[in-house]
Amino acid sequence: MAVTENVSSCSLSAMWDWSHWSPSGTPPAVSLLDAAADLLVLERNFSGALELCERGLQILTVEPKDKYEQLKAHLCVVGIQALAEMERWREVLPWLVQYYRTPQEMPHNIMEMCLLLYSKVKQPHVMLELSSSWLNERANHHLSGYRRVAELHLLRVLLPLGLFSEAECLAKDSKMLTQQQQLIVLKTISEQKRQWEEKNDPAKSETNQCDQTVSQAKRDKGNSRVGILNMARILYGSLSLVATQICKVPFRRTVLALLLLYVILVRLDPAFPVSQGPMRRLLLLLRACISNIFQRAH
Repeated sequence: MAVTENVSSCSLSAMWDWSHWSPSGTPPAVSLLDAAADLLVLERNFSGALELCERGLQILTVEPKDKYEQLKAHLCVVGIQALAEMERWREVLPWLVQYYRTPQEMPHNIMEMCLLLYSKVKQPHVMLELSSSWLNERANHHLSGYRRVAELHLLRVLLPLGLFSEAECLAKDSKMLTQQQQLIVLKTISEQKRQWEEKNDPAKSETNQCDQTVSQAKRDKGNSRVGILNMARILYGSLSLVATQICKVPFRRTVLALLLLYVILVRLDPAFPVSQGPMRRLLLLLRACISNIFQRAH
């Protein structure tokens, strides 16, 4: 498993510069570091890369403590990457303890890689005490990577563990973050806290679901009322139009038309023999009415 998020900040091809040493003064561990990086990146021989890193670190144990501190850190970075690639991430911290007596002594780039690694494998609690101790160490406050470690500790350890009070205290520390960064981080903390409470409080979650259900029911009810009102308006308009048209027709003709409709639709069944007589009389009545209307017109 590759901790790819840290490769850009710890590029294996550009993370050391030994140009200030003469070839005769170059420690043997440098060649081992180059070879380990090649095995890791080019040949993907992770066990071989780890073995070369351990050999280089063994050589450096006999050197003065501060003389090759940067070289030691780079060997550890390659070793951590090799262990992670071999799914042996649980061995990373015990492996580092062999070369650093306390977490406070670890360089910031090693602490960053450990934070990223244990965050990626969903084990942030492993780094809680270690990174807290590292951040509280006064000697680390002046390091260039101090703010980066603080940011990773806040986002990758405190927030996933639900330690929001500690996260807020860390975010408000002026030496950790700028004022603009503080505002962004505090907003993120507030949002994460709300989501955490909803996830871990069933009663509140049920209340939110009930509120959503009630809101949905109200919206549906409101939509139904709007639909009914629209139908009523359409029906009212249709009836108004019919009433207007009826008013334009003479009253006698209207009464006659209604009477005919009533007789035809309600009182008579054309298929029944008894209705044949009344139907004939109705036909004669219609002819008489039509004749009277034309006579009056002349």
